[in-house]
Amino acid sequence: MKKIFFILLIVNISLFALEDFQGCKELKLSEAKSIISCPSGDYEVTFNLDRDKRDLIDAPTIVKIGEAPQKIIQYINK
Repeated sequence: MKKIFFILLIVNISLFALEDFQGCKELKLSEAKSIISCPSGDYEVTFNLDRDKRDLIDAPTIVKIGEAPQKIIQYINK
């Protein structure tokens, strides 16, 4: 029963963690670091490791490293 509870807990945490990055792609540099490319910009995410695997309980450190280009709107009058 405890195993099932912990598995469900980890799955729920993972789903809520991925909710912030909808429509994004992850480039995994190592087990501890990733670069996530989103429509709003690029982010460097650093995870804490627990036995050489990502610790899903602690919140990762997120640093914005790139800004998405602004859309250019031209108004042309005749």
